[in-house]
Amino acid sequence: MPEAGSIWGFAGTTMASLMVFWSMYKQFVPYQIRDYLEKCIYRVIGLVSNSVHIRFTEYTEDKDLTKSQAYDSIRNYLSSKSTARAQRLKANESKNSRPLVLSLDDQEAVEDVFQGVKVVSSLNVWKSYNKSDSTEKRYLTLSFHNRHRDMITTTYLDHVVRVGKEIGLNNRERKLYTNNSSQEWYPWREGRWSNVPFNHPATFETLAMDLEKKDRIKKELWKKRRRKQ
Repeated sequence: MPEAGSIWGFAGTTMASLMVFWSMYKQFVPYQIRDYLEKCIYRVIGLVSNSVHIRFTEYTEDKDLTKSQAYDSIRNYLSSKSTARAQRLKANESKNSRPLVLSLDDQEAVEDVFQGVKVVSSLNVWKSYNKSDSTEKRYLTLSFHNRHRDMITTTYLDHVVRVGKEIGLNNRERKLYTNNSSQEWYPWREGRWSNVPFNHPATFETLAMDLEKKDRIKKELWKKRRRKQ
């Protein structure tokens, strides 16, 4: 029976060889050929696999390339899952009170279990290299077993989008807007409206008000929030 040291040594050598091969593959094989080969591999895997994959692109396919709301909602939903389970995270500075915002890193996947069904979500990046410029297109892929197709495409996706929108509203940056005068408005400058971040230090707790009235208002606000949820 082979020793543990020899097994780990063989595994390490194999992984190092695969990493070298992968880096050479990405460096020397043109992206058009890589894209074609990867599509063929996915088709072959799809013939023998029972998995279903749903892709959500970061931008819509319109001419103006508007940001996809579904993509943002799913990314917000996965942020909490990624912080607890993903091996590689991306840290971004937040303009709000939170010091850092952690999200799923590129080419990373995280598992989610919903009503006993496992869903694997991965963030992928497709890169296009030209002589003058290079572009990146990100998309999220949700993978699950085919027997759960109906539940995932209805109940799960509705749950993810709804929770993701709530997280986005809670994390959004608050701004103060003001209307610019006609002398300051130019289509290529500020536009009709300008804004600044709203970072006022005051809170409801520091508001000068009668304590009984403050408690009554807080209770009413909590009632409205619970009814809305």
